[in-house]
Amino acid sequence: MKVLFCYRYGVIGGVSTQLLNRYTHFSAEFEIGVLYESDHGMVGHFPPGVARVAGTDEAREAAIREAEPDVVVVIDSPGFLSAWRRAGSPGSLVLEVHTTTANLSYLDELVVRPDHVVTVSEYMREKLAALGLSPISVVPNCLDERWYAETVPPALGTAPVAWIGKLDGHKRWRAAADLLDRIATARPGVTPLIVGGYTAPASEVAALTTKLATSPALGAARWLPRLDYDLMPGLYSAVAANGGLTVSTTTDESFGMSVAEALVRGCPVVAPAVGALPEILPEEALYPPGDWAGAAERALRGLADPDFRAALLSTAEAVRERTHAEYALAAFREVLQRSAKSSKVA
Repeated sequence: MKVLFCYRYGVIGGVSTQLLNRYTHFSAEFEIGVLYESDHGMVGHFPPGVARVAGTDEAREAAIREAEPDVVVVIDSPGFLSAWRRAGSPGSLVLEVHTTTANLSYLDELVVRPDHVVTVSEYMREKLAALGLSPISVVPNCLDERWYAETVPPALGTAPVAWIGKLDGHKRWRAAADLLDRIATARPGVTPLIVGGYTAPASEVAALTTKLATSPALGAARWLPRLDYDLMPGLYSAVAANGGLTVSTTTDESFGMSVAEALVRGCPVVAPAVGALPEILPEEALYPPGDWAGAAERALRGLADPDFRAALLSTAEAVRERTHAEYALAAFREVLQRSAKSSKVA
């Protein structure tokens, strides 16, 4: 059975990393193809011939025709919906939605009606159902095998308090810097760690470096603008093994991948009760959105209280099971069985 995934950006991380994480398990049962509108380093991570770029409307239409798919899965990419229709609507159409609430407006102007809708959490299922879409299935994000490999974390001599994300308004990096400042002021000796920001505008980089340079409590802070994805499991393990934790200041999450990654590696997380995060985090880990004092209190307690630290990790095993690629495959197989117009799904 041929399944063609279509997405705008071939960027390492986010949706493209999900496609790569799925590939090994999915390709054992289905013939998988991936189409991007543009590539920024992702195509080469797939085996030769699996992923390709279709940079124009005409190229997208031609690529879909050529693929002769049984199922086309379009992920938050309206241009591919139009191309599929122009190509003669081959196979079944599955619309996969990862984008958060602020970016759902394209769904109000769908040019075609999908046979099935897939999303990543119950939170998103409710959002999409409110827009009148159906049927909807949840296929959680998944992690590949490197996230389950044993590592030997280094002894750092300090407890890192890490924040991972883009330097943008959605992740609220400015609030994160203030939160790290508050935590470091209350507990001297911790090491604030900011990971992300490689693609940020110069103005945001300048604002961050100014904050780090002018806040006494952030004098020991470390900023890693870019860290290879292969190193992220080890980073979370090192933070956890040295008594640290991660904090989140996000405004909304359709799933909460960085939170799930931390939990899978045994790293406690303190995060706002927004989006899908309450589906994967225990109550102890969640603070009311905007309650920075409450966020700091939870983080400080997680650094000092072993029992509370254990409570922060109480959902970790369930998240490990939920984010395994085999779980995603089983959920997606059910979607294909429900939506496929051919008889090629066992």
